[in-house]
Amino acid sequence: MTELHIGAQVAAGGSSQVGAAGQIPADLESKLFDVIMMLEKALQQGPKNNAGANGAGAASPAGGRAAQGPAAPSPTTPGPATPGPAAPGLGTANPVTKAGTGPNSVDITNSSGHDEKIGMFLNGGSTTSPAAEITLKPGQTGTLSYQNGQGGFMAEADSGGAYKPTASRLEFFADQNGKNNPDISYIDGRNAAISLSDGQGKTTGDTKSVAAYAPRELLTKDAGGQATIAGWYDGSTKAMQDGGAFMESQLGTGNAYIHPDDDTKKAAGTNPMTLAGDTSQHFTANFGNA
Repeated sequence: MTELHIGAQVAAGGSSQVGAAGQIPADLESKLFDVIMMLEKALQQGPKNNAGANGAGAASPAGGRAAQGPAAPSPTTPGPATPGPAAPGLGTANPVTKAGTGPNSVDITNSSGHDEKIGMFLNGGSTTSPAAEITLKPGQTGTLSYQNGQGGFMAEADSGGAYKPTASRLEFFADQNGKNNPDISYIDGRNAAISLSDGQGKTTGDTKSVAAYAPRELLTKDAGGQATIAGWYDGSTKAMQDGGAFMESQLGTGNAYIHPDDDTKKAAGTNPMTLAGDTSQHFTANFGNA
């Protein structure tokens, strides 16, 4: 730095060491002076700029290290992926609301307060593994269909998804011409209140929830707390007899089968137990709380 000051003084004509014979031209002297002053200024500013670039200036709150913002994304680095539709059955409810094939159908509405799995079982087939199955949230409607010439029953599974022989039944049969003969049966037991309509003025079954009034000894409950009332079946035990008597007291006779011979005991002109020879091929039903 001292040498630059001396050079500046020489350029300004302040030194006596330059003789008359070595006199520097005025224009060159002026340019030399400007260059020396620019160099001096650059040397004075250089260390300050370097200190700021290296973070040696004011300390940051994080232990003396300058805080750094998020790095700008590289043009070649893909950003976060946008979530696509969830895979069926993974994390989202994905109920099956239509099953079976054929010109005959039952539109079933879940009128209970819990999820329902309803299976269709065909005559001569399994009574535990359904030929077709739908799952319904409360208030949701689904459809089970079947062919002419097919018969069987529809029933609700327990909370664990198992079909028990004590379940309520919507029984059906369609002849080769498509005439239907459906009915509702609580003979084996009652785990759901079932009602059925042919859409042409004929109905059968009921929509009452009566399990809360049943004596404790007549009830069984599954893991989800859903109740089943003991059915009459063949009346060979006291529980069967009492279960049949309780349901008859709550539901009466003539709308659903509680005993196998109920259709022979109903009064003339009352609602038919079975919608025999019904020309409708499309029915609506409700599965509610027992």
